[in-house]
Amino acid sequence: MSTGFWTLDRIAAALADQAVGKLPHGPAELSGITTDTRKIGKGNVFVALLGERFDGHDYLRDAVRDGASALVVSRAPKLDTLGVPIFEVRDTLVALGALAHYWRRAWGKTIIGVAGSNGKTSTKDLLRAALGRSYIVHATTGNLNNRIGVPLTLLALPPEAEVAVIELGTSLPGEVAILRDIAVPDIALVTSIAEEHLEGLGDLAGVLREEAAVYEGTGVGIAPSAQPEIAEAARSKAKRVVVAGLDNNADLKPDRWEIGPDGLGVIEIAGVTVRPPVRGLHNLRNAMLALAVARECGVSYEDAAAGIAGMQQPKMRSAWEQVGDVTLINDAYNANPGSTRAAIELLKGTGSGRQRVIVLGTMRELGAASEQCHADIAG
Repeated sequence: MSTGFWTLDRIAAALADQAVGKLPHGPAELSGITTDTRKIGKGNVFVALLGERFDGHDYLRDAVRDGASALVVSRAPKLDTLGVPIFEVRDTLVALGALAHYWRRAWGKTIIGVAGSNGKTSTKDLLRAALGRSYIVHATTGNLNNRIGVPLTLLALPPEAEVAVIELGTSLPGEVAILRDIAVPDIALVTSIAEEHLEGLGDLAGVLREEAAVYEGTGVGIAPSAQPEIAEAARSKAKRVVVAGLDNNADLKPDRWEIGPDGLGVIEIAGVTVRPPVRGLHNLRNAMLALAVARECGVSYEDAAAGIAGMQQPKMRSAWEQVGDVTLINDAYNANPGSTRAAIELLKGTGSGRQRVIVLGTMRELGAASEQCHADIAG
């Protein structure tokens, strides 16, 4: 993490554009940045975020009591009684992003930004595995892909890391662009485009505009061959675009591929066999995106394949679980029409000759299209 890097002067430099009045300065060292008073360490900077159900400003005294050596706030009542330097800014959420951006620039190595409607976490895990034999890789943990999670992921970047794989999520127009400007990815990819967060993004065209914003200004854009519209959008934004997938239109495609009756796929490329331990055609496509990024990073197919073979299966994402004589495919983490269709295709391709049952929940945040999207799946 960025421990040992921060001083009052560097915090002030990072927050200069957000400052309300004069900011503290000085060489005093700070041990790190946190937004959670439950995890404060001695010498930390506490950023007081305002949420729907909480306000970090209510915990300023707790933060100082537990070891915080400086505070970042957006309102400053009676701050002179707290006894630590105070950085007052217009918006603490924006300030958190500014701090993360400042550390990202100082760290200065390769960042891979992963956006898309479906498959971000699985693709992130494939990328971490594909690169892990050749580089020290830092990657998003859990689902920390929003305006709080992305800055915290960047602030946790250890100086010794050589590559970072960062998920960029969205639910409203403009979020991917905000996160892209914080993370500044060198390589960007969009996994897929599907009906998601339509309450905020409107329609598929809105989803494409939002997700494709990750490509703006990047050196290399990786796009899936299964959806040519993504590559088309990328070409107007990234300096160079590589299309990867299983289709003939791909710049990078396997010599041979197949999916077995257990849903696991095999890719053969340049004499190397790649066996991703994640199931479904969609994950075989995601593996090709990971191979494309690995190639751009100078990783051999042999090393990428070895890394992918040993990757951890993401929980609740096409996870294969044996319950007595029943095989349970647990894909319950989240759902939109695209991910649901992929899950149905996985089920249809497995368990031949056995009874197959699918249990579906509600797909949320689809706005006015919700009824039609559910009807399309049911049909």
